[in-house]
Amino acid sequence: MSQIVKFQCPHCNAPVDVNPEDAIFNCVSCGQAYLEDGSKFDNHYILVNTLNQKQVHDIVKNFIKKKGFLRGIRGYKITKLTPTLLPFWSATADVYTHYVGYLRYTETKTRTVGSGKNRRTVTEHVTVYRPIDEEIREKRVEVLLGRRGSSIYGYESVKKLLRTEFQRAVPFNHDRLMSTEKEFDYLSSEIALNAANQLAKTAIFDDHRARAEKRCTKVFDCATQLTFTGTYFVHTPVWQVEYVFKDETYRIAILGSNGQIIKGEIPVTTRFRAIFLTLSMLIMGGAGVISYFFRYEVAVPIIAGIVTAVIGFFTLKNTFKPMSVYGG
Repeated sequence: MSQIVKFQCPHCNAPVDVNPEDAIFNCVSCGQAYLEDGSKFDNHYILVNTLNQKQVHDIVKNFIKKKGFLRGIRGYKITKLTPTLLPFWSATADVYTHYVGYLRYTETKTRTVGSGKNRRTVTEHVTVYRPIDEEIREKRVEVLLGRRGSSIYGYESVKKLLRTEFQRAVPFNHDRLMSTEKEFDYLSSEIALNAANQLAKTAIFDDHRARAEKRCTKVFDCATQLTFTGTYFVHTPVWQVEYVFKDETYRIAILGSNGQIIKGEIPVTTRFRAIFLTLSMLIMGGAGVISYFFRYEVAVPIIAGIVTAVIGFFTLKNTFKPMSVYGG
C-alpha cells in the first residue's frame, strides 16, 4: 500500500497530502497544480460539465428509446450514475515526415502487331514500379488517458472527441470544482508529463509510418520531425451510467460538456432476435425467388447472392452477438 507524502504548497503555504502514484496533483486550498517533482504546472484545463442528473436520465431514456427500436426494451432501470472527471493529456505538435519508397502495380497495355491479314491486337500485363517521394505536414493533437491499465468504459471514444472538444476547455478552477462539480469523482493522472510526451511522440511516429506504408508497396526511408507546441492536462466530465434490464447490467457513457453519448450498450432481446431473423429470412427468400425467375440473367443471381451473404452476416452479428455485462 502506497504511503501518503506530505507536501507544502509554495503558492499558499498550505499542507497537501499527495498519493505517490499521482503524477500531477492540486493544492486543496488554492487549486494550484504541481508535477510529481513539486514544480508548478499551469497548463491544467477542464471541460465544463453542463448536465445534471435529470438531464442524464433524459439522455439515457432517449438513447434506449431510439436504439432499442424493435428490441422491446421496457422496464429498464438506471441503478448507478457515476460522474467522473477523467484525466487526459493532450499534446499538440507540428509534425513533418518525409518518406521514400515505391508502389508496385499492374497495368494492362494493348498493342498491334503484324500487318495485313496477320495484323492482330496483343494484350499484355506489365508490372510497374513507380517511385514515391512524398511528405506529410500537419498540426497534430494527440490525446491519451492519464491512467495505467484503465478499464474505464468508453475512454477510447473520449480520446477521439477531445481532439475537437479541447477548444472548449477552460483553465482549471479549483474553487469552481469544489462548488459546482463536487459530486464528480476526481481522478488524478498516473502518467507523468515527460511520459505523456514520449507516448504521444511514439503514437505520432507510428501513425505516420503506417500512412507511408499504406501509400507504398515498400518504404525505403521514413523520417519524422516533431516539435511540441504545448502539452495540456485536461479533466473531462464523463457520466458513467449503469442500467439493469432482465437482471443483466449494461453501460452508457455520456460526455458531460455537451451531452453526447460516447458509447452505449443495448441488450439483444428475444423479441429482437425473432423479428430480425424473420425479416432476414423473408429478404433472403425473396432474393432466392428473384434468382430463380431471372436465372438466365447472369448478373441477377450474383447480385442476389451478394445481398444474401451480407444479410446473413448482419443477421449473425446482430442476433447472436453477446453483450458484455459490467461488473459481473
